[in-house]
Amino acid sequence: MNDAELASLLAGCARCPYPGAWQDSPFTERTVDGARYALVAVDPGLSALGVRRDDGSLWGLPEDGVPYLVNSGVEAFVAFNRAYEEAAAEAAVYEGPGDGPDEAEAVDLAEEAADALTEALVERFGALDAEAVADENSFWCVAAEELGYGMSV
Repeated sequence: MNDAELASLLAGCARCPYPGAWQDSPFTERTVDGARYALVAVDPGLSALGVRRDDGSLWGLPEDGVPYLVNSGVEAFVAFNRAYEEAAAEAAVYEGPGDGPDEAEAVDLAEEAADALTEALVERFGALDAEAVADENSFWCVAAEELGYGMSV
């Protein structure tokens, strides 16, 4: 896949839960342990998201760390991003359990709703690209959990 095709696929992913800036085509390259990556998003001094040139998988590239898998392919990344945005929209309109329960019960109900949203999103991710969510500390598992944390009473 050339840089123009890659940029076209990633065009709608600017709301991805990655704090870096999305890059324009042609992409800068970085080589890590012999693998070449096209840097599609960069958080200067901290990390980058890179697409492996040899297989199209998307990786997190910490400045001083070991690369970690984000998605097995760009198409999966786009699908995850879409699923994440849908869940974020659902979380944004959550208004809590209503006026009935006391404060402690309301907090419990909000936490249950957040956990349900997180679990449903991770399950959806798993159906799209199981390898990307095989580790509970993976990029997308953490993003789903943090999305749930944002739901309040």
